[in-house]
Amino acid sequence: MDVGLLLVPLLLLVSGVIAYVGNVVGRRIGKRRLSLFGLRPRTTAQIITVLTGVVINLVTLGAVLTFSSDARVALFDLRETLSHLEKRADALRTQIRALEQGDIALLRAQEVGRRVFRGRPDLEAVRNWFFQFRQEAVEAVTAQGARPDASGTVLLPDPPGVNWDDVARLIHQRNREVVVQLVSTRNALVGTPVPAEVRILPNELVFKKGQLLREVDVSGGTREQLRDGLVQTAGFAGRAAAEGRVLAPPGTRIGGPPFIVIDGDSGRRVTEQIIGRPGTHRIRLVAFDDTYTVGPLIVAFQLIGEP
Repeated sequence: MDVGLLLVPLLLLVSGVIAYVGNVVGRRIGKRRLSLFGLRPRTTAQIITVLTGVVINLVTLGAVLTFSSDARVALFDLRETLSHLEKRADALRTQIRALEQGDIALLRAQEVGRRVFRGRPDLEAVRNWFFQFRQEAVEAVTAQGARPDASGTVLLPDPPGVNWDDVARLIHQRNREVVVQLVSTRNALVGTPVPAEVRILPNELVFKKGQLLREVDVSGGTREQLRDGLVQTAGFAGRAAAEGRVLAPPGTRIGGPPFIVIDGDSGRRVTEQIIGRPGTHRIRLVAFDDTYTVGPLIVAFQLIGEP
């Protein structure tokens, strides 16, 4: 039974009983005009009334604690819980002071390593591949200021119970092309190790070569205006098309804008084709090449009606 369901009505009842008994005792003592320690009868009545309430409350509390294990847990474990919360608060304050005073090597949710795994039937080969991948990530975070802990480990698997060999087995079981990411799980200060989790995503074909992303109309202007307008439009169109389908650039925070690259050659070619020509021109924005989850999406330009 929930201890709250027992204690709440019981305490309400006890409060009423205490008030009634205290009132009765106080009135009787007041009528008898008793005196303790030479005090006035009225003061004596008040003291006895208070003591009566205290005794009744103690008896009630003792009875509840005697017959309810939930009540004992609620009462005596409360101090331990508060102590635990105070320790956690102190630890958080320490971390905040460290973050305020120290330099951050890596941000939470920042990618520290990325590789495409194309599938190997041999588990030992996968282990070797994953080990080399982790070593590259260790070199990368060390270059950014991370340092090993007392055991000499720079990259800590997170959550702590994770085993790197189990991760290698999981990659092996996928038996398909996947993107493997190592991602920091908290802000890591310079001079400290980096806790990291492993993310495994299917490396799927997102856009085929030449696939249309968007069509836009472009009017005249200077060469610089045309070029800047094309680049800006391609950036907007590429991000809109790739959002949630292409990963963010390597080394950035996961969930950020997708990895987009603008094909400068086709942009310059289209600019030269329409510069000085009056009227409005229709431009196609297309995928320059096959684009997979790992990215990047390369956005190219095509002038409709031109070879």
